[in-house]
Amino acid sequence: SSRFDSSQSRPRPLLRVAGSCCLSGCIWPLGMSPAPNGGGTRVQVLSEIDNADLKAARNEYYFRTPFLVTALSPLLKDQRDLPMLCLMLNIVQVVGTGVSLLYAISLALPTLPSVVRNLAGLAYMLTVVLLFQERFTLMLHFASHRAVFHNELLNGMLVWVFAPFFGVPCGVYKLHHVVMHHIENNHELDTSSTERFQRDSVLNFLRYWLHFAVLIWVELPYYCFKTKRFEWMGKLLLGLVVWLVPVVLLARFVSFTATLWAFIIPHIFAMSVMAFGNWSQHIFVNPQNHQSNFGLTYNCMDTPGNQTTFNDGYHVVHHLNARLHWSEVPDYFYQTKDKHLESGALTFRGVHFFDVGILVFTKRLRKLAEHYVHLGDAKDAPTVEAVEEKLREWLKPVPAEVLQQAKKAQ
Repeated sequence: SSRFDSSQSRPRPLLRVAGSCCLSGCIWPLGMSPAPNGGGTRVQVLSEIDNADLKAARNEYYFRTPFLVTALSPLLKDQRDLPMLCLMLNIVQVVGTGVSLLYAISLALPTLPSVVRNLAGLAYMLTVVLLFQERFTLMLHFASHRAVFHNELLNGMLVWVFAPFFGVPCGVYKLHHVVMHHIENNHELDTSSTERFQRDSVLNFLRYWLHFAVLIWVELPYYCFKTKRFEWMGKLLLGLVVWLVPVVLLARFVSFTATLWAFIIPHIFAMSVMAFGNWSQHIFVNPQNHQSNFGLTYNCMDTPGNQTTFNDGYHVVHHLNARLHWSEVPDYFYQTKDKHLESGALTFRGVHFFDVGILVFTKRLRKLAEHYVHLGDAKDAPTVEAVEEKLREWLKPVPAEVLQQAKKAQ
């Protein structure tokens, strides 16, 4: 059963840029202890941790609009999704007002210097990114796996109305994430797969970014064609038209500057951030067991980031059961901890995915290993040094012969 209580769903402001947890402020202090054999420092043990994820108040939204929440909450399929409804209302009120002002400035004050209009655009975009980018993206993520509303038209609003204001083209996210990424599971047909890369290499990430953020418009239709998902290809092409045509018309006939900051730059930013996010989530892959959900990603537990992202940190759990309600994810982690342990799955405490990616790129695996959590008995806990070596091995590309064997087995 879930420990989620809507009465505890009171937000505490916490500014985190597009999913990036500030390394200096959000990594929690750790209780390290010497290894039992005296040979280095023992990592943390799950049984000794009071996991705040199980009972913390929700922090996905900033404020309630009581009369609207009361009027609209019956539309929800599951009342545990009340934080999503509150977040949507926050976005309508704040982002809707902001983008309206941005275009109003350009239309009402056409003689305003270009630098002032661009500064206004920058201020708008920073507000959206700092306050809502991460929260919206993870709401879109979980809503793509589980419908939020009874009414399908309302469910479609996130994809067709909200998404473009956060740089995500209409109708693309579910195909890319739910249909392709989860079905292909970071393997060959997944165009966002990280398997073949040396994943602590910045140059390799730039190659990956090129595929994820730019070549996606070629590779995603090709994926649909190759897997005979022609209906999804139609939805993809329709979504691109519905997104691109208004952007071009707004830029040409209303205000190029406002459109640049409201839709074009946010698109470049969103695709880049999502590329880094997916890379970071799948930065560690077990080279000998890359097809297992326990070996292609990791969990981030007991971190403030989980209170702003609908418990997104438990990514192994998410790949095990993508339709699990977000409020049940921490409990499910504990229910499956023995399977995690048997399979050698990675779990970290006090960091989130962006922290992990940054620590890897800055060659600070020792620091990351200090956040590792052993899921079994304390007497069997590895040393930080042993975990650091394991992480280094899991950054290597999956061997070509292993990938070939997996392909033949399909």
